[in-house]
Amino acid sequence: MTYPRVKTLATCLIGLALALSTHQLFAQPQQPALAPATTAVPSSTSPLGDLLTESQRFHGRGEFRSAYELLADKVQTYAGIAEYDYQLGITAIDAGFPGRAVLALERVLLVNPNNLQARAEIARAYLAAGETEAARRQFELVAAQQIPAEVRRVIDIYLAGIARAETESGTQRYAYAELGLGYDSNVNFGSQSSQWQLADGTAVTPLAISQPRSSVLTSTTLGATLAKPVNGNVSLIFGSSLSYRSTASAHTLDQLQVDLNTALRIKRGCHESVLQTQLQSLRLDESVFRNAVGVTGQWRCDLTPKMQVGAYLQGFDFAFPNQSFRNARRTTAGLTLTRLLDHPQQPILVASVYLGQERTRTDIAQLDHDFRGVRFSVNMKITDGWRGFSTVSWESRSFQGAEPLFGVVREDRQTEIRLGAEKDLSRQWTVAPQFTATRNASTLAPNEFRRTQATLFARYRF
Repeated sequence: MTYPRVKTLATCLIGLALALSTHQLFAQPQQPALAPATTAVPSSTSPLGDLLTESQRFHGRGEFRSAYELLADKVQTYAGIAEYDYQLGITAIDAGFPGRAVLALERVLLVNPNNLQARAEIARAYLAAGETEAARRQFELVAAQQIPAEVRRVIDIYLAGIARAETESGTQRYAYAELGLGYDSNVNFGSQSSQWQLADGTAVTPLAISQPRSSVLTSTTLGATLAKPVNGNVSLIFGSSLSYRSTASAHTLDQLQVDLNTALRIKRGCHESVLQTQLQSLRLDESVFRNAVGVTGQWRCDLTPKMQVGAYLQGFDFAFPNQSFRNARRTTAGLTLTRLLDHPQQPILVASVYLGQERTRTDIAQLDHDFRGVRFSVNMKITDGWRGFSTVSWESRSFQGAEPLFGVVREDRQTEIRLGAEKDLSRQWTVAPQFTATRNASTLAPNEFRRTQATLFARYRF
């Protein structure tokens, strides 16, 4: 399948592609997997050696058509010799004949399938010809090998360009499976207070079920997304996920959650608008704990290539089958700002502010509340393929009525710090450790808690 935009991308990246096609990038003697073709390099004083040297001179001066025609005139004589076919292939790409380049480079790979130079170049030829799937497969085969870092960076740029072009021009499918293993210091949100004061002045000690309980935890998540363009500016997105979390020391808190969502995305100029609907069901201890239906409207605008502003409005309807008095509606409105800084580590700063309210359907004042919050995060390169992030968030919740048993109006102030990193081990596998520390200060003793979580996630992309 061909894509005009991918052909344009190949043209725009032709200068960068030249770097990939040079022997210097691959000439790393400590990398045996990148050994040259098995056929001996012709002597520079032989007719073939003189031909290749002259072609390289043309190529070095940017005279790609002359370099190609010089070699193409000798196909009947030298076809099948790896060094000739390889140079014929790269000059054919740069001269604008990707189909002929594929034929030449296929002859090289037929003799030596492990020639990564030729495999990278045939990927470039496929890309120039608009054969994006074939190009992707060849680039991924090269990227899976032990190759120099500068080569990997070039290939990653190509793969990212293919992904962007396909996103704009065709249906996209993405599926993943994720496994998590970690530790939770307070899996049941147990109270930090060792003594509670009731409304009549009686001091009581919380039962064990209300005190913090730590646990090893495991999680499994399956997810999939389908994005289908309607036209150049409009696309439909469908997503789903199924996740299960198990806590070894408190299986009554095991969770099974199902999410389904659909979205309509519209892009026009710098503006992007998304309208999303979401269905969610949460099961706790093998019974339905909460169902939710929500709608979210988002707007974003790229003010500059490095700065984006946005706003969103969200509404959710919650239903608790076994506790219907908690059924409620929640609305949230927020603003976001994203900024990419000029720095070798490419830090991305994201700041957001939001406010909202949650109201029970039966107007239970001690459950009704207003909330407001801020969030600030930094995402940046670390080293050796790792990218890290840190997030600091703060939220306050003000309830509308006194809790009858304790005789106080609940006020919460929650602070959370989250640290994490991510590294792609291959084109399919990603590993991501995360650490979260939460502190909720509350005027209602049962709701005052501290919690830390440390988890290692491994994700496989299909």
